[in-house]
Amino acid sequence: MTYLFTKQGCGKCDWIKNKLDLATMDNVQVMQLGEDPEALAMLAYYECVTLAEKMLPILVEEENGNVITGAALIRKYLEDHRC
Repeated sequence: MTYLFTKQGCGKCDWIKNKLDLATMDNVQVMQLGEDPEALAMLAYYECVTLAEKMLPILVEEENGNVITGAALIRKYLEDHRC
């Protein structure tokens, strides 16, 4: 599973959600910080809480623990890997 951590009101988060059809990406689960307590727990599990305070969105690949930040890099990764 690949997790995309976003937050309501985040321009970059909204940009990535509008540019990609995330609903068709079976392997990507959007985790909305601030609304879903599980999202914060998962963010902590992947040791990305401090990172999220500085930058969102964050993409985490569960399989190998890769962490990708920045809307443009996340978009490129998801398009290249067709999750």
